[in-house]
Amino acid sequence: MKEYFEDLGNYLSLKDRVYQNIKFQIIIGTLKPGTRLLEEELSKAMNISRAPIREAFNRLEKEGFVTIIPRKGAAVSKITAQAIEDIFEIRETLESLAVKKSIGKISIEQLEKVGESFKKFIDKPTNAESCIQYLALDKKFHDLLSQNCGNKKLIELLANLQEQIHWLRNISLKRITFAGSVKEHLAIIEALKKNNKELIIKVLLQHLERAKESSLAEINSWNTTSE
Repeated sequence: MKEYFEDLGNYLSLKDRVYQNIKFQIIIGTLKPGTRLLEEELSKAMNISRAPIREAFNRLEKEGFVTIIPRKGAAVSKITAQAIEDIFEIRETLESLAVKKSIGKISIEQLEKVGESFKKFIDKPTNAESCIQYLALDKKFHDLLSQNCGNKKLIELLANLQEQIHWLRNISLKRITFAGSVKEHLAIIEALKKNNKELIIKVLLQHLERAKESSLAEINSWNTTSE
């Protein structure tokens, strides 16, 4: 944790560095859902006082990453099936709208370059490092789909969803191979090349639905294990 904290550099304020560090550790799964967040341990790990940690907890609670229980402290929020359903329902609606408004403005050349990068993951093992790399590529791909929609508020809303989605996707990617996801991204590129609006939305929604089902399956496996 300290190494990543230091790598954030001095261009961020101390409170922003603390906030970004804890959030990153949650998203990549170092701090797992339900994990108690102890101020003393975190202050020692990052070699800082407790004040910016408390402030980070408050910000992360508003974003859904942390749950603060009065007189008991903070913990990484637990991911529920309902939360997954809610997030993906919003994403499917907003991203479909953004893509519809972007058709004809999306750079196929840029998407194909990302597609070639996706192909390199087909035979890669799904470990922590490869998941982080894949999620960064996935974000780049989906940003390309919506960044030319002409609606700044829509782009902003999708950006705000991305970190929550990456948290969920990081969890679900660990239980599958990359091959299926790569195939879905390439299918979206092919549909865009054909300029077929109905096909584009169809394959996009199929991709998002599969991502949702993977996340739900992982949550269900946790519940089964705990019974």
